[in-house]
Amino acid sequence: MEASRRRFLMGSAGGLAALATARGLPAFAQDPYHPINEIAPAFTKARASDPRLIAFANAPGEFDFAHVRVEGKIPKGLRGAFYRNGPALFERDGVRYRHWFDGDGLVQRWAVGPSGIGYRGRFVATHKRSLEEKAGKFVVATSGGGIAIKAPLTGSDSTNPSNTSILPVDGAMWALWEGGSAVRMDAETLATEGYVDLGEGSKGAPFSAHPRVGEDGRIWNVGSLGSRVLLYRLSKAGKLELARIQPLGQPGYYHDFLLTSRSLVVIQCSTQSDATRSIENGSFGSMRAVPGKPMKVHIFDRETFDLIRQTELPEGFVFHFGNGWEEEDGTIRFDMAHDGNADLMLEFFKPMRGIFPDWNARAYRVTLPVKGAPLVEPLHQRVEFPKVNPRVETRRNRFVYMSTTATPGRTDWFDAVVKIDMENGKDQIFRYGPEWMIEEHLFVPRPGGVEEDDGWLVGTALNWKKQKSAFTIFDAAHPERGFLARAWLDVAMPLGLHGQFVSASS
Repeated sequence: MEASRRRFLMGSAGGLAALATARGLPAFAQDPYHPINEIAPAFTKARASDPRLIAFANAPGEFDFAHVRVEGKIPKGLRGAFYRNGPALFERDGVRYRHWFDGDGLVQRWAVGPSGIGYRGRFVATHKRSLEEKAGKFVVATSGGGIAIKAPLTGSDSTNPSNTSILPVDGAMWALWEGGSAVRMDAETLATEGYVDLGEGSKGAPFSAHPRVGEDGRIWNVGSLGSRVLLYRLSKAGKLELARIQPLGQPGYYHDFLLTSRSLVVIQCSTQSDATRSIENGSFGSMRAVPGKPMKVHIFDRETFDLIRQTELPEGFVFHFGNGWEEEDGTIRFDMAHDGNADLMLEFFKPMRGIFPDWNARAYRVTLPVKGAPLVEPLHQRVEFPKVNPRVETRRNRFVYMSTTATPGRTDWFDAVVKIDMENGKDQIFRYGPEWMIEEHLFVPRPGGVEEDDGWLVGTALNWKKQKSAFTIFDAAHPERGFLARAWLDVAMPLGLHGQFVSASS
């Protein structure tokens, strides 16, 4: 990193971590709309008559199974490990968190080998979790608010649950949140090895849960600093090459971003934080939709992080983007799961009380010309977790895979996977069935494969009738034909968020 940049990072109010700490501490109102002591009883009452709510209950434990039961036949070319991270502990000592995204992170590993499939699950041993394990109760502030704070706050990592995603870096796995440091874990044992310190004053600074990997293996990421953004570029080995803070000119939440062959694209939702209007406290509770406010698009050069241009998209909320690519003239195209309800973050207070969220994102293909208005084309109703073949990321893709809902009238959760063909508009859907609640599915390229859809689609899901979780493998070219193999746990794990598949060859 050049000297001027180094001085800037180190001299900014004690470094990037100080900036993160200044903006990251949750508000704590004296009279919350949903008192914390009412959350656990409400959930217990609702769960007594609704077995689906096991999806938001505490994980039953940390498990090691050398072999789990497998239906079907594991494809010969599929070897490696599927990792999933997600919130999995919500209650201690009769107190339950108010927001789904506050739960302690649990990383699960499904090892796929020639002799079968094995499973391991471990909680990320964060500073927060260690304190609360010893205390036997919650003592650390959360983004959902309401917890009586009984532990000193020394920065963002003192509240970091490390519960959102996972990234393979230089032989290890990084467990990710979005408000603090990554946490390094052993890729096989899942033992926690410590917080990742990128140097240059960045310890504890926000590091998004959705890093993007370029064609050469380098890693880009962002960190939210309110009306500013912290932009990162790392080497393939996870060493910091460049970090820069850029103003965005306005507040607005962003969880994911896009990377093309030349640009990094940050899109702010139609929100702003206003603790004085918060009805449920915390940084999540203070986030509110701003009617009539378009989503703001900021396009940066991915090598220098200089701002190239800005534009706007229709108002709403986006958690996740699929893939972005750029034409020679600078036109950028990408797909997204866009929800017209910019108060979407508030929906995820509901599961903690035993109510399912109203989650109604729709798939769109977006074109951002160098000049003129963006083009936004609808693709598919009620979707989330868009994914593409990682070999085409930052390049033009024809297919995108998403979780969707196929059961008529169903509103509680996703129960199908869909392959969308961007060229002809056709969908190929596999319907898990109404007894299933599915999670994000990932594309794993077939070794030596040439076609974009030559590989496997893999993902986890919860069968609430059987009260068991499963890992399922599909032919990515024809998911509608049904699964090739399915591995079963004899327990139900809570729904997770994001994952990675690491091939044995890598």
